[in-house]
Amino acid sequence: MGGSKALSGFAWSVGERIATQGSLFVISLALARILGPNDYGTVAMLLVFINIADVFVTNGLSESLIQKNQASESDYSTVFVCGVVTSILLYALLFFAAPAIGEFYGNASMPPLLRVLALRIPLSSMNAIQRAHVAKRLDFKKYFFASSLAAIFAGVLGIISALLGVGAYALAVQQISNMLLSTLFLYVQTCWRPSFKYSNKSARELLPTGFQLAGANLINVLYSEGRSLIIGKYYSADSLAYYNRGNQFPSLVVSNINVPISNVMLPVLSAANNDNRRLRELTRKSMGLSAFLLTPCMGLLFVCSEPLVRLLLSDAWIPSVPYLQIGCLFYLFQPMQTMNWQALKAAGRSDLCLKLELVKKAICFSVLFLTVPFGVMAIAVGSAVSGFISMVINMLPNGKVIGYSFAQQMIDILPSLVFTVLSGALAYCMAEMLRGSAIVELILECVVMLLVYITLALVTRNKNFIYIVEKIKRKIF
Repeated sequence: MGGSKALSGFAWSVGERIATQGSLFVISLALARILGPNDYGTVAMLLVFINIADVFVTNGLSESLIQKNQASESDYSTVFVCGVVTSILLYALLFFAAPAIGEFYGNASMPPLLRVLALRIPLSSMNAIQRAHVAKRLDFKKYFFASSLAAIFAGVLGIISALLGVGAYALAVQQISNMLLSTLFLYVQTCWRPSFKYSNKSARELLPTGFQLAGANLINVLYSEGRSLIIGKYYSADSLAYYNRGNQFPSLVVSNINVPISNVMLPVLSAANNDNRRLRELTRKSMGLSAFLLTPCMGLLFVCSEPLVRLLLSDAWIPSVPYLQIGCLFYLFQPMQTMNWQALKAAGRSDLCLKLELVKKAICFSVLFLTVPFGVMAIAVGSAVSGFISMVINMLPNGKVIGYSFAQQMIDILPSLVFTVLSGALAYCMAEMLRGSAIVELILECVVMLLVYITLALVTRNKNFIYIVEKIKRKIF
């Protein structure tokens, strides 16, 4: 496929992510003002099981279609049949396990809610094939409209349900209607139609790859969902709601900046995989730019956390502020991990990627289990520590693989860290001295921190800042 089509596909993909995630975020703010933390926490506990089940339906089988160079209609139909059968089995499993899950959490109201929420799984099986069909053709424009419109309409239905007083079921309405509407919109826009034709040949080619991909994704999902499972089991729905809500802010920022950057960098780095010097230069540039853009974002969220929560969520969610701040530290390390990860994949060291993932998750799970007895705050701090350790583990191999040492990487990201600490500290001190309403504090902290950060970059002639300014000048002039 041509470069212009790939570029267009990337632009629509980024646009879809921003539009959909932005819509969901705004809607979640509205729902948070209507529903209580207990409702959010209850649904978060149950989504642990839904998200784990979704891995087998959406993150494995459909990706095997994307990886295959020439996927036939028989391949699509076979994966669709396997996905439907798998999703029905998973739904049945959750349906009958619902009472045991409710007993596990000590909440008798959970079983019927779980049975409703789990309806998302069969819908996901068809939606996953549709997304694979779109991705194969780089036709992300269709997914942009389907996903963003579905998010908006589903959000409206969720808000109406919440206003009608159905409680946690409003979130279930939003989840299921979002998946249903996205599937219907894609059905109208795409030429692919579901078929129940099954081919043994296609199954032998695609299923092993699909299950391998699902297994790799399962490691990450088990860790991320494991924290919610443990918090919900040993603490309370409210605690889980505060924890998840606090992490939502930095997660939204990082995913909408870091994911597009990483998606672009992989093919760019892969093109230089036979030239270690070129690969090192590209990795170094991407590392510096990523740190320069994302580090102040996390610093700003950390400093503005309290007025931001008061303004957007109300005082009822103030207990989520410490989790938001710790979440900023956790997500601060993600871009560095991603850049090193992409460099290893571009260098053809997927074997090393798997080994690193196993080592990192072994450490992360160990830290998680050690912190459980000491409270939710300890779990959050442990996650941030695990994030830092994972970043270091990802950094170390590239010293040998492409000649980009740990010391060089730290030198490249250190200016951004120093600028962020200095500008953040000054902004916080000024806001404390001139404390006022939430919106006044928020505006003051944002303006002061950004001005100081840019001034420091300008005075020190930071190479990443100069690069960005030059690119902007070329676009304008």
